[in-house]
Formats: sequence, C-alpha cells, structure tokens
Amino acid sequence: QLLTAGANADLAYYVMPYIEGESLRARLGREGALPMSEVLRILHDVVDALAYSHHHGVVHRDIKPDNVMLSGKHALVTDFGVAKAVSEATGRQQLTTAGVALGTPSYMAPEQAAADPNLDHRVDIYAVGAMAYELLTGRPPFTGMTSQQILAAHVTQAPDPVSRHRPTCPPALEAVIMRCLAKRAADRFQTAEELEAALDAYVRRTEDTGGRRIRLAVLAAGGILALAALGWGIW
Repeated sequence: QLLTAGANADLAYYVMPYIEGESLRARLGREGALPMSEVLRILHDVVDALAYSHHHGVVHRDIKPDNVMLSGKHALVTDFGVAKAVSEATGRQQLTTAGVALGTPSYMAPEQAAADPNLDHRVDIYAVGAMAYELLTGRPPFTGMTSQQILAAHVTQAPDPVSRHRPTCPPALEAVIMRCLAKRAADRFQTAEELEAALDAYVRRTEDTGGRRIRLAVLAAGGILALAALGWGIW
C-alpha cells in the first residue's frame, strides 16, 4: 500500500507501511528448499498480488525472493517497478528500456534478458516460475559465473525439470512451474489469474486425493476389524 508521496528539494520519496517479518530471501538462506505446502501458500499470495497489479496496468519486472516479505501467514509483494510505472505515465518508456535489460538476472524472462522494449506482464509469470523453482529446489533454474552467462541461459537453454533436484515434486505441480518458464511468452500462462487458477486446482486435487486416501484407510481398517470379529465368532 502507498501511504503518501512527495518531494524534498530534489529528492522524490514515497511512504509505505512497515512490514514486521522477514524477506523470503532470508527464509531461503536459513532453511534452503521449503516444504511443499509452504511454497504453495507463498505462491498463491504472490500471484494474487500480481493479478491485482496487472489489472491496474503495473508490471513488476523484478519478482524475486528479496522482494517478497513474509509477515505472519501472508506473503507480501514489495518494491514494485516504480520506474516502469513512471516511464509509462510520462510516455518515455522507449527512452528508459530500449536496449537495457532491467531486472535481476536469475529471474528474468528471455525477452527481458534480451532488452525487448515491448515486454509485458508475462515477464512476471516467468519470474514467478523461476522463484517457485528455487523455493522447491533451493536453487534458481539457471546459474553461472557472470550475469551474462545467466542471461544467455534464460534465452537459449531449457531448465532442468524440477524433479531432477527435488524428486518428491508431484508431476502436476512441476508442469505448472515449467509452463511458467516457457521461452516464448505465448506458451506461458497468459495472465496471473490463469496461473492462480492452476495452482488452486492443483491444491484442490491434492486435498481430494488426500481425503480419498483417508476414507480408503478407514474402510480398510473397518474391513480388518470385521474379518477379525468374524474369525472370532467362527472360533
């Protein structure tokens, strides 16, 4: 939330609420890969925030663990692309973005790494995929000795499947993340709402499967007790 904004001499400033908690980066640095349920909860909050910002015409362009704050049971997206919003409002987008790759290399979509001036909100979808990959595996999808190597990998290389670094990752969740990381923007989820729906559908399927397993276990236990009672009666 933006509380107020203003200027003091040549310094422009804006004021946001203080968030009591820690960054997702701090949590990753302390614990490494996170539990699956925790990853899904964080992703839901982040994607929900992006759906709101995209609806209002704001592309973040720097989604990463450093820009996600954990406060209580909520994940909050911070540090929105203020320069991008200002450049669009002033009509100077080409002046500020053409030929310059803005963002953090480990989470930049191929078109963002190539400094495409016509990028859109789907770069945030890609960054969510890169961040989700790191939350599950403890490492980003691409690494390198230099920023240039990492950017080149985003453009030219296919990431390892999530399951190669976290074998317990369910195929359905892996498919969602890998779709976010598609090289072509047209092959990703096209909106944050679409991605959010896919995550919610996965969670519902998981809960339904868990419920069926519990019911089957109860039925099996009941069957064992019935057979035991029958055996006792026959004896």
